[in-house]
Amino acid sequence: MERFAGREEAGRLLGEKLISLKDQNPVVLAIPRGGVPLAFEIAKMLKSPLDLLMVKKIGAPRQPELAVGAVSEDGEPLFNDSVIKFLSLKKTYLNQAAKQKTSEIQEQLKKFRGSKKTENVKNKTVIIVDDGIATGATLLAAIQFLRKKEPKKIIVAAPVAAKETVEKIKKVADDVICLMTPENFVAVGLWYEDFTQVSDEEVIRLIAESRFMNADNEREITIEDGKEKLFGDLTSVDKAKGLVIFAHGSGSSRKSPRNQFVAKELNKAGFSTLLFDLLTEHESKDRSNVFDINLLAQRLLLATQAGLEQTHHIPIGYFGASTGAGAALVAAAKSKNKISAVVSRGGRPDLAKEHLKKVEAPTLLLVGGNDLAVIPLNKSAGLQLKTSRLVIVPGATHLFEEPGTLDEVVEYAIEWFNEHLPEKKETSFPKEQVVDELEGRAHSIKDSHSWDDLIASVASARVVMLGEATHGTEEFYSIRRHITERLIQDHGFSFVAVEGDWPDCQKLNDYIHFDKGESAKQIMREFHRWPTWMWANDETALLIEWMKNYHASFYGLDVYSLFDSMDYVIEFAKNVDPDLAKSVQEQYACFEPFARDEKSYARYLVKFEEGCRDDVIANLRKLLRLRIGEIATKSPNLFSAQQNARIVAHAENYYRSMLFGGPDSWNVRDHHMIDTLDMLLKHNGPDSKAIVWAHNSHIGDYHATDMLQEGYVNLGGLARERFGIDQVALVGFGTFQGQVLAGPAWEGKPTVMTLPPARESSFEYFCHKVAEDLNTKRFYVVFDSEARSGNLGTRSYGHRAVGVVYSPHYELKGVNYVETVPAKRYDAFVFVDKTTALKSIPTGTSHLDLPETWPGGV
Repeated sequence: MERFAGREEAGRLLGEKLISLKDQNPVVLAIPRGGVPLAFEIAKMLKSPLDLLMVKKIGAPRQPELAVGAVSEDGEPLFNDSVIKFLSLKKTYLNQAAKQKTSEIQEQLKKFRGSKKTENVKNKTVIIVDDGIATGATLLAAIQFLRKKEPKKIIVAAPVAAKETVEKIKKVADDVICLMTPENFVAVGLWYEDFTQVSDEEVIRLIAESRFMNADNEREITIEDGKEKLFGDLTSVDKAKGLVIFAHGSGSSRKSPRNQFVAKELNKAGFSTLLFDLLTEHESKDRSNVFDINLLAQRLLLATQAGLEQTHHIPIGYFGASTGAGAALVAAAKSKNKISAVVSRGGRPDLAKEHLKKVEAPTLLLVGGNDLAVIPLNKSAGLQLKTSRLVIVPGATHLFEEPGTLDEVVEYAIEWFNEHLPEKKETSFPKEQVVDELEGRAHSIKDSHSWDDLIASVASARVVMLGEATHGTEEFYSIRRHITERLIQDHGFSFVAVEGDWPDCQKLNDYIHFDKGESAKQIMREFHRWPTWMWANDETALLIEWMKNYHASFYGLDVYSLFDSMDYVIEFAKNVDPDLAKSVQEQYACFEPFARDEKSYARYLVKFEEGCRDDVIANLRKLLRLRIGEIATKSPNLFSAQQNARIVAHAENYYRSMLFGGPDSWNVRDHHMIDTLDMLLKHNGPDSKAIVWAHNSHIGDYHATDMLQEGYVNLGGLARERFGIDQVALVGFGTFQGQVLAGPAWEGKPTVMTLPPARESSFEYFCHKVAEDLNTKRFYVVFDSEARSGNLGTRSYGHRAVGVVYSPHYELKGVNYVETVPAKRYDAFVFVDKTTALKSIPTGTSHLDLPETWPGGV
């Protein structure tokens, strides 16, 4: 079956079909959230403005998935009269539902668009884009709304749609462009390899980036040097932080793909750019001119003056490459205008010679690790500059042509310009206050006893949850291990429950209690479900070996192990009762056609909603009816069998809900976790106490984040609700920068990646300020009632969340941050200023076809 790899590919393919419309200067309108990534690609290809066309489905009472109509931002609904008549719905319900949906639309549009103005579509060709069309109810309402704005033409574009729906839409739209209309359509998600839900953060990012794609922001300017005329491309962005002027090297020009790539990324980060040719066409033919640094610097100074005039004297930075870097430094030394920062890529700063000592601008020297001839030249030049930093990019040669190396250049350049280019502003009162509040509560970590106050503050709780900001940071695991050992040894905690699969964790538990297996590491090498490094790592192995001495238990809380848990239940039944085994196998046989493939089962659910739900629930009831006394002589594993039966039932529900997107699948997973934790506490007795290891996104109370508004719950918040706030202690973790182990894509190879400095004004940024002030690498704070009444408990800050899939490139665009009120989300917070990557244990990984949920696999 032919399918699209993802929304971006589908958008590019649609763009190719629509390219003939480029001359009509169309406006591209995306149906959020799924249509936005496609529309972004199309707008980029057509060089068209991008905006949103928000429509919401009106669901039937108690059946929200059944559409009885739809409404757009004007508040005038379009109803399906036949469905309304069939359900005997009253006007009062319909009007109230339409009003509520309209209000939701207005709130979301404000959030998504930010300061961006609505695009004017009057007398223009409009292209409406969605990721697929099933019933077409929302599109019909969108077209009805759009007609009132008097566009010249309305074209609907989608990669896949139901054939009968396309015919219906053709009657109201001027044209419909659809790449596939399969006979067996069933659902949109089936026609994508990757149909991961599009987050609000991604919509906001793409809409913001689209501002820099409009050709109106780009213009050619002429720079005169006597009789010679030089040409440049100036790209202006709204409310620019500064202007970055490029000084290219030998054999390059303003049209260089590398220069243009870097410039576009700088535009997206909020900087205007000027790329221009330092030499005329006939001058460039004389090779000696390429090394005439004084001539190049003179041209750069002329460009600087022109740039200042064109951009109303905003801060200036230089980006130099090869010999252009030498010219940039000479120009920075000679300029009468302030040059705020310089970045050199594979540059020759040594060519600036005696001018190096006169450069006031902070200078970043980026050199490829394999550019062996240039590295010593940059080291020597760096010693002569007043303020400089040398960064060697591993694996890069002189031109940074190797995959990913130019992306690193962009990341470092944006970070440098962000730090040095914008004009310094006085720090606002709340910013200083939060640093003061943190410093007043910070406990610096000097030795193992430094943790005493934190441990004492959480030890009285029955449940202690230890978080992590990433799934691949060595320090998070080692600190959690130390705290866990202290809680078990000194305060009587009974077991550890982690964000992991029950069957794999049960093998480690059997090793702790029954010596099954050679070692913890040997057992971990047999783990197969990606991402294995979360629990197959050196730190977890050390914890398991230590736990053997205290007979503390180790359990998995997660819901993914559909088929592994099924295997356990069947094997258990065989060992207990042949009749039970026969019955269990007969009902689990419902899953046999799917060949242990979760995605195949999910596709089946689209067509046959009942799926295997009744069968797995029936088996769960059979297992729960068994009593230990009835089978004690045959098997001690009833408890684990019952839990695996629960997992099969909940996993079936998880994959069912995941197919339709939204918060439901995430919530199914966290409800399973809290139910499992509750069950473990009961199983281990009334005096049992639990330690939970999971991502901050799971353990930090959802009530204190933007998850609440988006309909998500999580384990930490549910635990406070179920057990009581005084019985649950939530400890968050964070870092400013360092390295992290993660996958570049779902199922990707575990890779050690750079974790760039946290964005300005984030919670981690303020924690970094505290670490600098206190001259410490690690500290923690305990949040009390006083903290909750200050900025820490009343203000919201961006708080970094990195999943098993991560891209440092997107970090710079503001992705990976969750709005958080720290002192209400956590009871304590541990901060490590600079972290290192987790050390994984090699395993035989197999792949889970369906990706995890928000945000990015946590």
